[in-house]
Amino acid sequence: MNFAFEQPALLWALPLALLPLLPRRVRTVPISTLDHLAAAGRSWRTRLAALEPVVALATLLLLILALAGPVAFTENQRVIRRGIDLMLVLDISASMGAADIPPDRLSVARAAAAEFIAGRSNDRVGVVLFAGIPYLLAPPTLERAPLLARLAAIEPDRQGSGTAVGDALAAAAARLAGSDAASRAVILLTDGSNNRGHLTPVAAARAAAALGIRIYSIGYGTSSGAPVPLASPAPLLRESLHPEPLREIARLTGGRYFPASDASTLREVYRQIDALETSPLETRVERRATPLAPALALAAALLLGLELLLWRCWLRRVP
Repeated sequence: MNFAFEQPALLWALPLALLPLLPRRVRTVPISTLDHLAAAGRSWRTRLAALEPVVALATLLLLILALAGPVAFTENQRVIRRGIDLMLVLDISASMGAADIPPDRLSVARAAAAEFIAGRSNDRVGVVLFAGIPYLLAPPTLERAPLLARLAAIEPDRQGSGTAVGDALAAAAARLAGSDAASRAVILLTDGSNNRGHLTPVAAARAAAALGIRIYSIGYGTSSGAPVPLASPAPLLRESLHPEPLREIARLTGGRYFPASDASTLREVYRQIDALETSPLETRVERRATPLAPALALAAALLLGLELLLWRCWLRRVP
């Protein structure tokens, strides 16, 4: 705790508080002898009368200090975790219905994403889904319940409409472009290569990099691929992972590429991203000023009242 005065020049008046201690001329009444008073000793009224200069000194001292405007300052430090803005870009193309990661790729990806989102309580998180075209499931938000409910309801596209990775990245970057968050990042999860849309993934990554947005790309699946269930009567297709474009996307934006071929690996990937994208800490110092003048003035008033009551009325000298 620190102290300061609003009118420090008034402190020069503190020596005036010593005035009550200076010798004063006292009017006396001549009497023949004081021997009988000395034999009686000092009464409690006499002892109280001796305290009058001390009380007067304290009253003046408190009054001068109150007029000087003393203020007590207390400082509290608060550590605030500033949230970041994240967009999850999740592939829901037909290949995400493959059962090589039981019960199927999308179910495992959905559960891992939900666990990641629930753990980022300080961050705004949004989701873009994509197959042949991207669409916004939720903009960046702190509301977890509605976002997780929507995420739990998604299903893979059984029509085989393709995989528009570039357009999906561009849609996510556009959502983050106007953000004022301390950090912005996109997490892309896909199990296939770009075969639809207007933008290539590399072009979208360059645009994101220009906006200062990092992309973490997750290559989901295996290089051998898996049968893709499509709506009847379409035949089964086989989709295999092509990691090179995903590595390039991450490199261009300052992110990282992660392969994930099963549920445990995918959860570990999200844990690594969670560790990389830490929310920055901000220390705020709150300074609180407490005026002390009212308390000092009240104390001076009480002492003045005591002085008037005791030494000007009850113990008044009558020479």
